[in-house]
Amino acid sequence: MAVGDVISEALLVVRKVTVKANEDIEAGEVIYNDGNGFLAAPNTVTASHLYVALEAHDYSAVSEHTIRAALTGHINVQKATGNTIYDGDLVMISSTAGEVALYVKGDCPTGSSSTYYTTTIEAGIQTAIDKHEIIVGTASEDAATGATDVNVWVGVK
Repeated sequence: MAVGDVISEALLVVRKVTVKANEDIEAGEVIYNDGNGFLAAPNTVTASHLYVALEAHDYSAVSEHTIRAALTGHINVQKATGNTIYDGDLVMISSTAGEVALYVKGDCPTGSSSTYYTTTIEAGIQTAIDKHEIIVGTASEDAATGATDVNVWVGVK
């Protein structure tokens, strides 16, 4: 099995999407639309929809800049090394754009009553809330710390 492979067609929703100018995309990479086309999703994205690329795209090598991408489905997705994922765990975009890691819930900062409403505290709370936006789906298998891919029910939280 290779990254970007469809594991089963249950819940599979596939679209053709346009790649952002001068962006390369790898199969199995989590992608999003920044308003100018699709590219690898960073862990700071707050897009309402995350997709998984079902095919690779080398922007400079071709003249057609559309690829097939899954909005939902059971897909083999690129995984960042450094954490273990178990069957049933939520996965989110890692610090490496386009790759998933074990979901870690946001942690709101604390402050005293005199500092609670500062801009820094408010920004920290928003960052914690936004962590939920980068959930890609639910792992359907165990993946060891050194694994570079994992089967995920994309879009299933």
